[in-house]
Amino acid sequence: MKTVEEALTAILETVTPCAQERVPLLEALGCVLSEEICTDTDLPPFTNSAVDGFAVCAGDTHGANRDSPVLLTVIGEVVAGQMSSQTVLPQTAMRVMTGAPFPTGADAMVMVEDTHMRDANTVEVSLPAQAGQHIRRQGEELKKGSAVLARGTSIRSSEIGILATVGCAEVPVYSAPRVAIFSTGDELVSLEQGATLLPGQIRDSNRYALASLVRETGAIVHSMTHILDDSEATENAFRACVESGAQVIVTAGGVSVGDRDFVKPVLEKLGQLEFWRIAMKPGKPLAFGHIGETLFFGLPGNPVSALVTFELFVRPTLRKMAGHTVLERVRIPVILEEPVPHIPGRREYVRAHVRWESGQAFARITGNQGSSRLSSMVGANALLIVPEESAGLECGRSAEALLL
Repeated sequence: MKTVEEALTAILETVTPCAQERVPLLEALGCVLSEEICTDTDLPPFTNSAVDGFAVCAGDTHGANRDSPVLLTVIGEVVAGQMSSQTVLPQTAMRVMTGAPFPTGADAMVMVEDTHMRDANTVEVSLPAQAGQHIRRQGEELKKGSAVLARGTSIRSSEIGILATVGCAEVPVYSAPRVAIFSTGDELVSLEQGATLLPGQIRDSNRYALASLVRETGAIVHSMTHILDDSEATENAFRACVESGAQVIVTAGGVSVGDRDFVKPVLEKLGQLEFWRIAMKPGKPLAFGHIGETLFFGLPGNPVSALVTFELFVRPTLRKMAGHTVLERVRIPVILEEPVPHIPGRREYVRAHVRWESGQAFARITGNQGSSRLSSMVGANALLIVPEESAGLECGRSAEALLL
């Protein structure tokens, strides 16, 4: 069996980013830039006021205070979106709104809170100004032609804002990978089939949970299909998926060694199986390979095993395909609030809830850790990592947690 690190390294070595495309600005949210973005103008594009107040010659305000304010003649007003043709001369001031172009002749802004209009044409300044204060100079943030965002940048709302600022209506990004999801098993009933369960049947949760995880990564759900435990049906379904453009196939179930487990043998028939067992719990029987150019992940059928192996292996793969450079979740040290039993041999990922108190993270497991108990994932915001050689973790000791 491969270790978790060996398996993930082997998988990621086969992965390259998807093709590039250009998308409308708002559709770029969550995507990754495939090209460097440069500004087509200075930022700010003109010198402007950082406050509402009065543009003045700083020297005119020396010695001003509340008891003895300086009196200046108001010669005009500048509002945002307009330019003034007037020049501020000594002993004069011009009212300027936040973001409005800063007038010539002046060298400082006085906030409106530090002034008082004596009459329609005279302002009292009660605080001395320093040259340059409250002024945003043209190009002080970025000069025209400067790089704004680097290739490989993940696009969040702040990046959307800066892209709009530099006039980027269409954004060059890596395409989102298209993922086909399969559940397997004669016992499964989809929600579309209705609420009634016959003896021996269970509802199909894996397809829906895995589809939501795919969407969380920013990837596209190419299709969601249930296939019965039948070799020919499995083969036909995989062939159709590859032919219709799926870049990744993710299955749940059918990868163990039972007489009705057809996923692994069909993968070996149609493509290449790279490995199918990992020294971890839950999730030992995980098959990875490819059918042509389509990557293939055969996840275990137990719901918790499917979700945990997706987190550890499929999610980083989809992120790399989408152009991300940070592929894995954040890991932090936590203090255990209860003991965590473990049998040495395989690394275990224990579902837990992490809370913060006084700057320290504390973790408590989410009940019974059976791999069929999907309820153990509900409320879990972390996976505690129990080392292979450990005979269990004691209450109060430190452990590593992968934050979900």
